[in-house]
Amino acid sequence: MLANEYGYQVSPRPAADYFPAGYTQRLWKERQRWHRAQNMAGFSGFVGGVMLLVVVIPEGFSRAPGWTIAVSLVGILGVPLSLAAVPTYSSDSEVILNVADQPFQVWPCQLEQAADGGRMVLLLRPDGGVARELLSPVPDDVWHGMVDGRGILWIAGDLRFGCIVATPGAVRVWAAHGAPYGSRASRSGGGRVEEELLRTAVQETFDNWLP
Repeated sequence: MLANEYGYQVSPRPAADYFPAGYTQRLWKERQRWHRAQNMAGFSGFVGGVMLLVVVIPEGFSRAPGWTIAVSLVGILGVPLSLAAVPTYSSDSEVILNVADQPFQVWPCQLEQAADGGRMVLLLRPDGGVARELLSPVPDDVWHGMVDGRGILWIAGDLRFGCIVATPGAVRVWAAHGAPYGSRASRSGGGRVEEELLRTAVQETFDNWLP
């Protein structure tokens, strides 16, 4: 684990143990509702298509061809429309659920804005260099509340792919994705990480955050 290489703390328990009360359960329920809605829409579309082919079209053409064509077009369009009506399920929620059993790593971080307007979380080495870069939809209150864009964040999961980012104590939790190597990782940062940040990353006591 990369945090261990720099002497940063790693939680003794899974990230989910530090989530706000009921947070994981809400994500599971969200995923279950999404699956049920998706299955219901697919089933409804299938039944409607079968009825259209077996009953409406054969019977209708013999009596009112024009109306039958119109109804058939509506029925055909209804299948993708019913699927499109399924509530959107956040891919961030899926990432959080997938890595919730991984421990949190404490990282001193630098928040920066990418050229395309997106937000990045740079994980800093003790010498101020960039150890890893994450593409992250940092919440506005975190973005504006971190003085000079530097502070401590908790990270869980594989830093190359989907991972969790959280404020200390997991008060705010969101998903992020590792950026490809080559853009910033080889550059040095703005000097040594401030002593306060480095001390927190090395000495964080996770038990203090448990309910």
